[in-house]
Amino acid sequence: MWRLLGKSAHLWPEWLYKLVSKIHSKIIKFNHSFLGEKIIGDHILLLETIGSKTNQLRKTPLTYANCENDYIVAASYSGNDKTPDWFYNLSSSNPFITINNERFEATYELIESSDKKYYWSLLDEVYPTFQMYRKRTDRDIPLIKFSKVEAL
Repeated sequence: MWRLLGKSAHLWPEWLYKLVSKIHSKIIKFNHSFLGEKIIGDHILLLETIGSKTNQLRKTPLTYANCENDYIVAASYSGNDKTPDWFYNLSSSNPFITINNERFEATYELIESSDKKYYWSLLDEVYPTFQMYRKRTDRDIPLIKFSKVEAL
């Protein structure tokens, strides 16, 4: 379902985009079942950040691609010209990620422009609509690599 909605999400008003994202976040625990994958889609992680302005917990579902032990996401905002708020929240503290019902602290790094072609190919394989998102905007969409924080 989200795969279909994602193709028109750039047309939505911001309040609707945030509402759908909030609902998606609430049902993400079902994402790793057969029914959940049909409703939401596979390769969805839940990103938890602290709002840089509000200091409140923010949860954002994002499509990801695996790269060895890391997770690649795009700050695409469905191809809108605006960078999503969650991207700016990354700098406030280490985010937490939930994947396959496992929640963990993560570090992140921005992927350099020279490496983006490779990482876009990974994301496009998981979700081909990313190609459409890149065509919709002149913005250089940031790509982020999340890594699990290893316990000491």
